[in-house]
Amino acid sequence: MSDFPILNPKSSEDLALVGFRIDPEAEGPQFYTVFALGGDNERPLTTVGDRIVFFLHPDLASQALEIADPSMQDLGAPPETLELLCDVAQTMYLVNNEDEDPERIILDCLEVLDDLVRATRLSVPPLYQEALSDLTEHLLRIHMYGEFLRDHGNRERIEDALLWCVGAITMKSKMITE
Repeated sequence: MSDFPILNPKSSEDLALVGFRIDPEAEGPQFYTVFALGGDNERPLTTVGDRIVFFLHPDLASQALEIADPSMQDLGAPPETLELLCDVAQTMYLVNNEDEDPERIILDCLEVLDDLVRATRLSVPPLYQEALSDLTEHLLRIHMYGEFLRDHGNRERIEDALLWCVGAITMKSKMITE
């Protein structure tokens, strides 16, 4: 064992600002959260009481970190630039109306929603879990999904599963408005 002390070990995790768009008429993100990315446990900003912390403007990120679980506070200063947009509105449109997603909008949304639902500690109904898992696995291989949805489950089940996730996340969240 080395006798040298480790000074300021570098964390493998970084904080990232994630925006969300749920209104199809909105031009950009309508609210935000902070994620810890890069480690074994990618997760959103939560309070000590396990509520996901969302905020209306990026400049509220530092206020959100103040009420967060201390493990998130230890990862550094709040991020100032948007790392990822979870476009729920566009995802719903694509799932219901299109057959391909070359920009990975659906996959990015599914991955973020998965992390958020895990943070709620709620169990996704098995039918929805299977539908979302199968679609995610398919989209990791190929961005064409129209035929897959016709063959392995309908668009309505995916839409219902997405809406369930959004509702579960909403009920287990805290919104900072000012």
